[in-house]
Amino acid sequence: MECFTRWRGWLAVLGGVLIHLTLGTIYTYGNMSPYIMSYVRTNTDSGDVRYQQSTLIFALTIFGQGLAMPFGGLLEKRLGPRLTTLLGSWLMSCGVMLSCLSVQNSYALLVLTYGFMFGVGVGIAYISPLVCAMKWMPERKGLINGFVVGGFGGGAFIFDQVQTAYINPHNLTPNVTLPNHPGEKYFGQEEILAKVPSCFLLIGGIYALIQLIGVLLLAEPPEDFGITEASELVKSSVQAADTVSTDSGAGYVMEPQTIPDSELDCKSSGLNLSPRELVKTRAFWTLWFAFLFQGQGQLFVSTLYKAFGQSFIKDDSFLAIVGAFSALFNAGGRLFWGALADMFSFRAAMLTLCSTFAVLMLTFMATPDGGNAMFFIWVCALFFTFGGNFSLFPTATARAFGTEHVGTNYGLLFTNQCVTGPVGAFLTILLKDAIGWFGMFGLIAAFSLISFLLTWSFNIKRPNGLDI
Repeated sequence: MECFTRWRGWLAVLGGVLIHLTLGTIYTYGNMSPYIMSYVRTNTDSGDVRYQQSTLIFALTIFGQGLAMPFGGLLEKRLGPRLTTLLGSWLMSCGVMLSCLSVQNSYALLVLTYGFMFGVGVGIAYISPLVCAMKWMPERKGLINGFVVGGFGGGAFIFDQVQTAYINPHNLTPNVTLPNHPGEKYFGQEEILAKVPSCFLLIGGIYALIQLIGVLLLAEPPEDFGITEASELVKSSVQAADTVSTDSGAGYVMEPQTIPDSELDCKSSGLNLSPRELVKTRAFWTLWFAFLFQGQGQLFVSTLYKAFGQSFIKDDSFLAIVGAFSALFNAGGRLFWGALADMFSFRAAMLTLCSTFAVLMLTFMATPDGGNAMFFIWVCALFFTFGGNFSLFPTATARAFGTEHVGTNYGLLFTNQCVTGPVGAFLTILLKDAIGWFGMFGLIAAFSLISFLLTWSFNIKRPNGLDI
C-alpha cells in the first residue's frame, strides 16, 4: 500500500509536468514573434508595428499571469487542484485558439487573446500542480518544484519545432528589411504568412488535450500521508524554536507554529503565515522586488533573442533549434537551481544565479563575433539561469512562510509580474533605438545585480540560525 501511495505521488508529479509543459509555451513567443509581427505588418492596419512593440504581447501575458495567480491559489483551496487547473489551462488554450481570429483583425485584439487571456489562464493553473506535488514530497520541495516547473521551461523545446515546421517548413529567411532599421528583418513570403492564423488553432488544440491528461493524473495525498522519522525530528526542532522576527524594526513578531507532519521540511523556518500576515513582513517585499528585477531579464531574453539573432544569422531553422534547446536548458536549470537550494540554501542558490546571469548578459554582445556556436551557447545559458527563478522563489515561499497557505502566498509574490511586464515593455520601446542592443544588455545586467543585493539582505532563517 505504501509503495502504491508513493507511485501515486509520482503520477501526480507527472500530471503537473504535463500541465506545465503546455503553460510553459509562453516561451515559444520569442520563436513566434517574427512570424506574428510579419503577418500583422502585412495583413492588418497595424503596418507600422516593430519588434519593440512585440514585447507588449509577452508583457501582457506575464501581467495577466501575475494578476491571476493569487486567485489561482484561492481557487485551489476551495475547488481542489483538478478543477482549478482545468479551468485555468483551458482558458489559456482558448486564448491561443481565438488568436486565429484576432491576428487577422487587429494587433490590439491579438494582445488581448494571445497576451492577456493566455496569461490569466496560466496564472490560474500555475500553482495547483506545484502545491499538489509539494504535498506528496514535502522533504524535497526544491527538487519537486524543479521537476514540475521544469515542464514549464521545457514546453518550448517541443513547440518551437512544431511552430517552425508548420509555418516555415522550407527554412526560408526573412526577406524584408526596414530602410531606417537595417538590423530588423521580417518575412514577406505569402506561403509563410498564410499559415500563421491556422497555427494558433493547431497548437491550441494540442495544448487542451495534453492538459486534460495532466489534470486526470493530479490528486492530493491522503490525510495520514508522510509521517516519517525525519519529520518527527524536524517537528521537535520547530516546536522548540525561539520566537523569530521577520519585520526588523517594525515590531511585528511571529512565533513558530506546529506544522502538519506531511508538510515538514528540515530547511523550514518554522513559520506558517497567512496572506494577511505575509504582506506585513520585510522578507516578503525583499523577495517581491528581487523577483521583479530578475524578471526583467526573463522578459527581454524570451521576447527578443530571435530578433537579435536575425541581425547576423540568416538560418531560421537554426534559430528555431536554438529556441528549442534553450527550452531544454530552461527546464534543466529549474531542476539544477532547485536541487542547489535543497543542497545548500535558497540564498546561496539565488546569489549565484543573479551573478551568473549578469555576467552572461554583459558578454552577450560578443556573440556576433563568436558566430552561431557562441550564440547557441549563450542563449541556452541565459535560459538555464533565469529558469531557476521559478523553482527558487516557490521554494523560498514555502520554506520561509509555511506551506499551509503556500498557493495564495506564492500567488501574492508573483504579482510582481504585473509590474515586470509593463515596465520591461516600456523600457524596451523607449530605449532600444536610443541605446541599442549593448545598452539594453547592460541595463538588464544592472537589474540582476540589484536582485543580487536584495537577496543578500533576505533575513528569514531556520530555527538553528542557518539559511532556509
